[in-house]
Amino acid sequence: MLILEPIQQIANQAPVFFLVLFRIAGLLVLTPVMGSSAIPLKFRALLALALSAVIFPMVPMVVFEPSSFAGLAVAVGTEMLIGITMGFALSLLMLGVQVGAEMVGHQMGFAMARLVDPNTQVNTTVLSQFYVMLATLIYVLMNGHLVMIKSLVNTFNTVPLLGASITINVLDTLVSILTGAFMLGVRIAGPALVAIYLATLALGFISRTMPQLNILAAGFPIRITLAFTLLVASLGSVFILFQDKLIAVLETIGLLFV
Repeated sequence: MLILEPIQQIANQAPVFFLVLFRIAGLLVLTPVMGSSAIPLKFRALLALALSAVIFPMVPMVVFEPSSFAGLAVAVGTEMLIGITMGFALSLLMLGVQVGAEMVGHQMGFAMARLVDPNTQVNTTVLSQFYVMLATLIYVLMNGHLVMIKSLVNTFNTVPLLGASITINVLDTLVSILTGAFMLGVRIAGPALVAIYLATLALGFISRTMPQLNILAAGFPIRITLAFTLLVASLGSVFILFQDKLIAVLETIGLLFV
């Protein structure tokens, strides 16, 4: 009987349960790790159902339910948009890490050796993939995926079902996160880009004094060695910076729709 009670509650409030389900499903579309395309779609669907069944009893019941198909479609779209917005806000931070490593990889000459990122289905450099994997590892070790779920659960109290609205504050917050993600990418790439620029400048002067030297052949190993040395040296500080930025974004996401 104890097992059948939650099932009976879900059956009695099926429209409300599906609204909860679509808000959670929206989060699983774009959030790092759980929203990765490397995870089978069936598994993500089962995960969304399982989370919905667990969270549903804690959700405040709505006063009214949509009485028409159009109203239900708008309600489902709105609830899903909440989850997608939260997942998108966090994925912007991962994108900043990827862009920073992409800039360095391009200047190192890795643009000629690219591979397909299984998460975004776009061509990226090996260096970019490496940094994204490290950022994802830090995200998991910090229990970022659990914090995301907790933040989503809190939205059912701050933004009740059928009570959401996209305000200018939400858009301003997303723009602020995007700006911070871009600045993170620049700070990741900055030391290596400066070193590559100085090395290229020095090689330019050398080529003027030694025209017989093949600068193109000599420049590649020099740029790669300098960039790798600085990337390894700055790896610890870069991911301390990423950790601080991740904590700030996770806290912001929890207040996104307040």
